[in-house]
Amino acid sequence: MADRYSSLLALVLDAPLEDVEVVVRGAGQAGDLDRASPLGVDGSIAQEVQWGGRMQKAVVRALRDEDDGQPLLRTETYLGEDGLEGGMQRQAKLLQALARQLPGRVRGVRDLTALVERDTAWLHRVAIGAVEHEDGIVTVVDGEGTRWVRTHGASRFGVPDLELYGCSRAQAERAPELLAHVHRQLLAGGLKAQLSLPDGTEVYLVPVRDAWQQVPLDWPGVGRGGKNRGPGLDGPRATLSVLHPKRFGRYRKDLQGVLDRLVAVG
Repeated sequence: MADRYSSLLALVLDAPLEDVEVVVRGAGQAGDLDRASPLGVDGSIAQEVQWGGRMQKAVVRALRDEDDGQPLLRTETYLGEDGLEGGMQRQAKLLQALARQLPGRVRGVRDLTALVERDTAWLHRVAIGAVEHEDGIVTVVDGEGTRWVRTHGASRFGVPDLELYGCSRAQAERAPELLAHVHRQLLAGGLKAQLSLPDGTEVYLVPVRDAWQQVPLDWPGVGRGGKNRGPGLDGPRATLSVLHPKRFGRYRKDLQGVLDRLVAVG
């Protein structure tokens, strides 16, 4: 379904692409694509494709980046059924197939879901299956003194991105490993998975807007409810609370308890 095309990876080109159909047709003739059809009235702008002997579809679209005007050939698909390693490899193979039809024109890869720039060496590595966790879900640290740690890219696998607020420098250094640990559990078991920190402490997800009521509003990344938080920050996102026994039918939010345990990571 088009509304589930949540993984956006694009080839960065040297100049705007005039006709997507020509590139897609060439990839089909080379045996890299199985089927293709125009998306909408003008097939020169976007094509829907299938590849790798699978029914799963993707959209291949020519456009300019809204922020810097860079010409892109963007692929849009859903990876939730393939997992992080298989999904990233599968989409990389699609990009690789398109790049072969554009010799000398590809300048790099732009991951519009994880908000990160990659080079063509990254593309070829992922396409052969040498996929690491950070290839699909990227961790970013912002702030000085009090730090905001967050991930980008998890939404393409059908799980929320994660954020931590109020980290010290030492906590922020260990936070990426902690978030990756929790994300692996989510990727394996979905939203119903029993979650724990690397030290075994059980935790649960708290939607970010609920979490903002528990922490100082002047911390980085906090208190922007109802406003545009910037690219990639408007999707499903959560932070973590230590899981304590229910009281009066509710769990107490213990966000600080997660930060306190960061020193035990590793």
